[in-house]
Amino acid sequence: MNQPDRTEAFSPDDTLVTADKRVVVSLRQMILDGSLEPDSKISEVVISKMFDVSRTPARLALRALEVEGLIRKRDGRGYTVLAFNSEDLAKAYEVRGVLEGLAAGTLARTGIDEESSRTLNEGIAEIDAILQSARPAAEIIQRYQDINVVFHGLIMQGCGNDFVGLAVTRLEYLPLVRLGTVVFNEAKTFEELNRLRFGNMQHRLILDAIERQDPYRAETLMREHANQIPVYTSLFV
Repeated sequence: MNQPDRTEAFSPDDTLVTADKRVVVSLRQMILDGSLEPDSKISEVVISKMFDVSRTPARLALRALEVEGLIRKRDGRGYTVLAFNSEDLAKAYEVRGVLEGLAAGTLARTGIDEESSRTLNEGIAEIDAILQSARPAAEIIQRYQDINVVFHGLIMQGCGNDFVGLAVTRLEYLPLVRLGTVVFNEAKTFEELNRLRFGNMQHRLILDAIERQDPYRAETLMREHANQIPVYTSLFV
């Protein structure tokens, strides 16, 4: 499996988040809270008008949401918003939590390499910095997700058991189950930013357990971290 790109993920201070990423954040929330109903049709033209962006960022945003399992390409033009079952989603996250816990515990037992440890520590520090900044919420959440993807991906890759990662990919046909996906409710920005701070505190504790080669603690913390997501998404689904 391919190693996440450390250089791109933690490059110092991307001061602007691209338009397509802002659109992804907003569309994801609209699908989760029901503003975009299941089976409704969306297209590049509709999205570009809705968010006053060009067709290119609209197209890239739709592709990203398709990968996340929130929309499906239609036979003709456009996409269909998918319905999904919160009970199935919770079950999938339970399984993913077990697999991610196994990866973290295995990495703690075998030992993390110096470069990965440095990369993960830098990512945690960058999240702390952006959460204390005055950036718009859309920029903060997208940067958090970029780093979150690498954090979870590096642990999965670094555990040395490719079958764990392969098992996770089998779950990714369900929405929001891809490693590192973050859900954010812009209507409750203050509470959401506090939730992200808590999530990053969990990142720090997980990494500390890995670096101290404490597999039981690393596995337990990672499972708890992963299982917070279905609790949150149940507020929307």
